[in-house]
Amino acid sequence: MSADDMQNANRGMPEGDPMSAEVQERWDTMTHHLHSWIDENKIREVIEKGHPRIYWGTATTGKPHLGYMVPIYKISDFLRAGCEVTILFANLHGFLDNMKSTWEVLNLRMEFYEIVIKALLEFIGVPLDKLNFVRGTDFQLSREYTLDVYRMAASVTTEHTTRAGAEVVKQVANPLMSNLLYPILQALDEEYLNVDIQFGGVDQRKIFMFSRDRLHNVNYRKRAYLMNPLIPGLGESGKMSSSEPNSKIDFDDSDADVKRKIMKAFSVDGKVDGNGLLAICKYIIFRKIETEKREFVAPRPDKYGGPLLFKTYEELEKAFRLPEDDPNKLRSGELKRGMIAELSVLIGHMRDLIAKHQDLHDKAYPHLKEQRGAHKGKGQALAGKGAGKGKQAQPGQKKGKGSAAPVLAEPQYLDFRVGHVVSVEPHPSSDTLYVEKIDVGEEQPRQIVSGLAEHISVEDFTGRKVMVFCNLKPSNFRAVRSEGMVMCSSKDKVVEVLTAPDGSNAGDRITIGELEMAPVSVIDPKKKNNIWNGEKAEPSRLQPHLMVNAEGVAVFKDLSLHVGGKPVTSATLRNAPIS
Repeated sequence: MSADDMQNANRGMPEGDPMSAEVQERWDTMTHHLHSWIDENKIREVIEKGHPRIYWGTATTGKPHLGYMVPIYKISDFLRAGCEVTILFANLHGFLDNMKSTWEVLNLRMEFYEIVIKALLEFIGVPLDKLNFVRGTDFQLSREYTLDVYRMAASVTTEHTTRAGAEVVKQVANPLMSNLLYPILQALDEEYLNVDIQFGGVDQRKIFMFSRDRLHNVNYRKRAYLMNPLIPGLGESGKMSSSEPNSKIDFDDSDADVKRKIMKAFSVDGKVDGNGLLAICKYIIFRKIETEKREFVAPRPDKYGGPLLFKTYEELEKAFRLPEDDPNKLRSGELKRGMIAELSVLIGHMRDLIAKHQDLHDKAYPHLKEQRGAHKGKGQALAGKGAGKGKQAQPGQKKGKGSAAPVLAEPQYLDFRVGHVVSVEPHPSSDTLYVEKIDVGEEQPRQIVSGLAEHISVEDFTGRKVMVFCNLKPSNFRAVRSEGMVMCSSKDKVVEVLTAPDGSNAGDRITIGELEMAPVSVIDPKKKNNIWNGEKAEPSRLQPHLMVNAEGVAVFKDLSLHVGGKPVTSATLRNAPIS
């Protein structure tokens, strides 16, 4: 069954007599722009009874971003349809999901989420007094709830919970027990929040079905479900992820950041499916435009016909689909410029709000504060340098005259990216070296010198997708400048270039486990306290902990190196160091 067929199969209309005009209107409002739903007869039943009770839960882990506007707008629809809506700040879930949030930052992130979510609701005109806000730990630590967790755990298998969380909880070969508890808690939340319907993204479908199939084990009733579509990311992969910073718009992005991300976004003229820009227009921008009863303006020079104006998303999509020779065709460049103008108001409002709570933000996401400090201003101290007078301290350093405290050696400070090998040439003065041009997602390919001439042919090397160490300080090899390092595994004199996963693109960030990567600007391997191979690195240098494991997967200790969950691998070597 195709994706479209599956979606249509889950958008059924209720059985029985036609709905009254009032019930039909409420049904249409509740299901508008949804991907699909489960148990349409139950949804009709609770509408006809009066005020359906709905809850939406958000795990307080990574920072909220523009994609959160999709459920925010649906919550406004639910209120207009006469629903009673509860918003759950699922702080305990955030901890259970592969420890994406530690106990130490759990409450801080929850406070930050509350501020942001409430501000988004107010921005679109939703009265907060019409909503019920609940924190997970307000009820999930009670005696009764805990006993129900045990009862559910005793009635389901690890296969049930693993399958249920497959698209929501981070999947690893040897999962933590907390991962397996996640679906159980989400199912029980329906009962303890006393709701008729749970609302979430379509990626929650397996957890929703787990709830329907398993809640009866502890004598609780089935609920109905409403599911949002997922907004594609801005990159060619279509994935929106915190490990791919350019795949999403953050609420504290600068105007320049928003412009850069939108202008670099992947968009094929005329192609609608999987187009992240069009999805943002449909589910976010045009919701605001239609409320304000105005038009979307796509700038275009007068000599080409002047600006294009659209009152509805359907008009915009129709113009985008037009053939190239049609004078009314909307092209990607025109669409992007119009979107930048529309998003500037929302992002500017949220950026100002976050600035007012910068201290809370920095405590909730300390790695992002360190990243901001690491990239602040020209002439900042490079990783591995002392933070003496007149120099900016790096993450883990102390400021002060004469201070030479080393950077804390934490793997999220490494900048590993997917590189596409554009060309390979022999080094002009060495038979063992290659000089490569490698695209790592920047304006121009980087020049990198590698000692691989005896291990891989020019033909096999050219065109490969590899793993590149991008924040290694540039250096010269036999008078040829090298701006990074191609990562390889090696064992018993055999050297293999690591392979980036299928579907990855040049410039994609390679993530380590579930860490939120925050690379420092430059790592100087000649400094004794550098985090990569420095003998004085604290607590220890990082390089020895990079290996290819018994499955051929690149790992840092026991954390896999991956792009969107797909691992970086070595072709044949196993249990071999990476350098």
